[in-house]
Amino acid sequence: MKWLDQLHKDWMAARKRRVTDALQPFRRDWDQLLEDAGITSAEDQQAALREAQRTPHLRLVPRKRNPRYIDKIIVPLDSEAWLHEQFGTQPGAAARQQALDVVRAWSAKTHPLMPEMWAALCERLEAAFTIPRVLEPFRWLEPARVDELLSLLFQITSREWPAGTLIRDASSQLGHSSKHLESQQSFIERALEALFDRETPLEAIGIQTSHSTLHYCGPLVLHFADHSKPLDLRYESTLSVAELEGASHITTTAQRLLTVENRKTTFPQLARADAQRTTLIVATSFPTQAVRLLMEKLPPDLPRYHFGDTDPSGWDILRRLREIAHVPVQSIHMHWRPSAHATPLTQRDHQILGRLLEDPHMADCHAELQAMQTSGTKGDFEQESLGTPNLTAWPFYR
Repeated sequence: MKWLDQLHKDWMAARKRRVTDALQPFRRDWDQLLEDAGITSAEDQQAALREAQRTPHLRLVPRKRNPRYIDKIIVPLDSEAWLHEQFGTQPGAAARQQALDVVRAWSAKTHPLMPEMWAALCERLEAAFTIPRVLEPFRWLEPARVDELLSLLFQITSREWPAGTLIRDASSQLGHSSKHLESQQSFIERALEALFDRETPLEAIGIQTSHSTLHYCGPLVLHFADHSKPLDLRYESTLSVAELEGASHITTTAQRLLTVENRKTTFPQLARADAQRTTLIVATSFPTQAVRLLMEKLPPDLPRYHFGDTDPSGWDILRRLREIAHVPVQSIHMHWRPSAHATPLTQRDHQILGRLLEDPHMADCHAELQAMQTSGTKGDFEQESLGTPNLTAWPFYR
């Protein structure tokens, strides 16, 4: 019955996010319901009316001035369970409880590599679902999907992936079809962002994908081996891995390259501040394949800088950039800043700090790293806490 399908759809749109009992019955204009259901002929409308009259769980309200015609159709409160049963749906309260049960079950598992971060994620999810609200990509209205995503996230982060592991190989090693991780990439990367509390592409944990994108602002010229016309790019835009791979080399009229960790806030702020376009600004957390290709194809004498967060993971991004650049990458505006409300270092933070302090390529950063280690906290580590740039040119902050 098309009209009943439409009624259920409209009723669910109004009710599914409720986690408390409704106080008023749900009602729809009968003529509008038929129109929305695509029931337009007089014959079909009469058939729909007869079907509705034979459905005891619903109530039809005739028009006051012309009782021969129906004004409203009503789903009484005591018929809502029946309507759920007809379509295999459930109330919002039940969906929320199932989602909470899923999160609590995963919270009981001890993560082999990052137990504190896993526990913190589960706590945030439980708090969000209790309200209830969505914590992307985890949606409390889809408890089975929450379970699926948490399972994938747990699997992917429970092992150390050798850098450059192909995404299809990783998918097979986890027991999925070779293309499964590719189909779930955007969801997994948002789940990683929720876990690490920063934008985290799969490349950050060693899994190489073919969907990497370069976000940049500034002058770029892509040159090609076949001597075709160079591609002159001068505005804020994106480039795919395929476009970067097609270039034999890349030049720029900018005086320097600046990689910036925070793409959503700091990157656009710096792009606006660099009115003269003297700096090629690139958004990157852990360097993706697109960033690696850019680094390889830019002139080696172009000065390179990185501006990132100053927690252990932020400094680790600088370390990884230095590894792939093969030329010096200097830090800028990256200093450990104390804070009375700083987050304590986790077990994983201490592991990263130890690796950074042992790395000779990070010797110039040891003072900052040791200050953090001594304090036992991340300090005031986020780029955004510096505010918007207070200079209209390099280096953007006094």
